[in-house]
Amino acid sequence: MADVITSEYRLSTEPDLKRFVSTALEKVGVTPEDASIVADVLVAADMRGIESHGVARLEAYYVSRIRAGQLAAKPEIQTVRETPTSVLVDAGNGLGHPAGKRTMERVLQKAAQTGAAFGAVRNSNHFGIAGYYAMMALDRDIIGIASTNSTRFAAPTFGKDVLLGTNPLAFAIPAKNEPAFVLDFATTTVPKGKLEVYNRKGKQLNSGWAIDAAGVETRDPNVALKGALLPLGGFGVDNGGHKGYGLGLLVDILCGVLSGGAFGKDLPVAADPPQPGRISHFFAAFKIDGFRDPEQFKADMDTELRAFKDSAKAPGQDRIYVAGEIEYEKTLDARKNGVPVHVKVWDGLERLAGELGIPFDIEKR
Repeated sequence: MADVITSEYRLSTEPDLKRFVSTALEKVGVTPEDASIVADVLVAADMRGIESHGVARLEAYYVSRIRAGQLAAKPEIQTVRETPTSVLVDAGNGLGHPAGKRTMERVLQKAAQTGAAFGAVRNSNHFGIAGYYAMMALDRDIIGIASTNSTRFAAPTFGKDVLLGTNPLAFAIPAKNEPAFVLDFATTTVPKGKLEVYNRKGKQLNSGWAIDAAGVETRDPNVALKGALLPLGGFGVDNGGHKGYGLGLLVDILCGVLSGGAFGKDLPVAADPPQPGRISHFFAAFKIDGFRDPEQFKADMDTELRAFKDSAKAPGQDRIYVAGEIEYEKTLDARKNGVPVHVKVWDGLERLAGELGIPFDIEKR
């Protein structure tokens, strides 16, 4: 898109990026099947414009940790507990993406049979964008929900200790002709990856995003990376920061406490050396036909979404979006014109190819 494609970006094809990610992961011992899932999730993030969770994370979050023995390339995954409507999986310190996708698939299969189902994964690692897993429900007339806790990088309302992760929540709800409603958000002001993006670009943070180690607000991304993110709503309660704090804690309970995984102070701090298998995920799904006819529901979803998009615009504004619409349009554009990859990320992928001894055969558009 015009506002994204600048001299700071290179354009690649979707298949080339996926192939490179898969090849890099296979080189460090990941199975082809698991590597393909990770590639699909990472490239989906870049195509949706969520570059903080895309291929930029390949080396630091996955490849380097596998090479250092901190993350299992071929984990022993176990089903710990299962009922007709629930499943708990131990990911064995493996990549979060394969464990997450396969668990959500089991949840969806159970929901198709019983009407609703839930799943959790413990002893896992970063799994990419939560929206990817929620969106797996869209073509099945099912509403999907996904969340994950994370390494700690956020302070609670009125606090400065780092006690919560960015802890995203995602909901995916199908429509008939309108793009699906996909709400995917961190329960902090922004994801930690956005600080990394701003630091990489040398940009100042927006006011209210983060604090330094002393608990004082900062707009310097490098300083913020050594401090803490604030809950959604910012500092204190005047702008609803307590609501973001409550949502973040809710995610930690559903993911960590419910699964028997790590939570609270047992989760590693993002600034510390990486620790194996401390992240947990939570998934849910329920069938629309448990409430009403799916086609009628989706037609009403069109009416609902258009009501907001067609409503009166504020001065100086020419468009109102609903959740997921911008990402949907960016995905269409990426498929047509190429996936944007920041030049520093592109250079990093090329360096990684050299380190691993694999071809850097990404077509540059």
